Amino acid sequence: MKIAVLSSQLPSLDRAKTGGVAYAAHRLSNALAQRDHKVTVFTTDQRPADACYLVRRVFPERPRNPYRAWLWQWQLAWSYGAQDFSEFDIIHVHDNCFFVRRPGIPVVRTLHGAAMAEAIHATTWKRRLWYLTVMPCELWEATKASRVVAVSANTRKYAPRIKHVIPNSVNQRVFFPEPNLNDDVRHRDPVILFVGTLAGRKRGHMLLELFQSQIRPALPKAELWMVAEKTVQAPGVVYFENPNEDSLADLYRRSWVFCLPSTYEGFGIPYAEAMACGTPVVATPNAGARELLEDGKWGVLAQPTELGSELLSLLNDQPRRHSLALRGLERAQAFAQDRVVDAYESLFASTDDSECQRN
Repeated sequence: MKIAVLSSQLPSLDRAKTGGVAYAAHRLSNALAQRDHKVTVFTTDQRPADACYLVRRVFPERPRNPYRAWLWQWQLAWSYGAQDFSEFDIIHVHDNCFFVRRPGIPVVRTLHGAAMAEAIHATTWKRRLWYLTVMPCELWEATKASRVVAVSANTRKYAPRIKHVIPNSVNQRVFFPEPNLNDDVRHRDPVILFVGTLAGRKRGHMLLELFQSQIRPALPKAELWMVAEKTVQAPGVVYFENPNEDSLADLYRRSWVFCLPSTYEGFGIPYAEAMACGTPVVATPNAGARELLEDGKWGVLAQPTELGSELLSLLNDQPRRHSLALRGLERAQAFAQDRVVDAYESLFASTDDSECQRN
């Protein structure tokens, strides 16, 4: 099958922080290409070094200026609409596609989150306005696409016509635990790992403040490892700038606990990655974390006022960490890459058949 994939960004070592959608699109496209599908990704980025698919750059990279970035998303959508997809059997979209012309070619739209939910949880009025302007287009796309996929049940609630929930995948050839559940490679001192942004809904700054005010005074040798968009310098804090997937998996395995205290996640890829690496997960009860952790069955959910004490309790309780790591490994099987790719292959095949019958 010849598959056109629309993803504005792909993993890039030149970018301070790459979003989860870019990694999701890259991983799925790679896995499909490894199954002998002919995959071409239409994007604004360079082809990643490990890509097994082709890349067509359709527009310049996203600018840093917020206003220009807002204009850029509409210009990119228009550029997608100017592309000729006639050589492809199916179009798989991870971005806004409202200008795409597709005579006779089925379109599968994957929603990685909901613009409405993003607007609700935005921390600035500019960000909220951004998502509110996107929301009508997102709803329109959900009515026009041949199939619409949500990456989680909570995302599914925000748009019509969504009959399919297929989670994001975790490549368990990269994200896996070491023997003895990482005991041989864990850092000698307590380590909390954070992967996200300091500002906004990821709340990295909140975790940093908790670490400095509660964790570090109680455990003077504790460290907070931060994979974020900006350099962080503080006692006990170690900053990692845009590690590749192998390096990131190593950080998960060497950490004692992974914590991402977001206010909203459409899915929450880092939670799944941490569980697949055998590292206990601590989260605040956002929609994505509640779904992935099933309200605390597979990890710890803590209100912001209790987050510091929960982290301290877990860092001081090795048997509990071991138990949570085992549960997380079990849960991570639901996001195994082969299972997710099987689901998309089946969906693409049924979509292609239904479009042929319709035409």
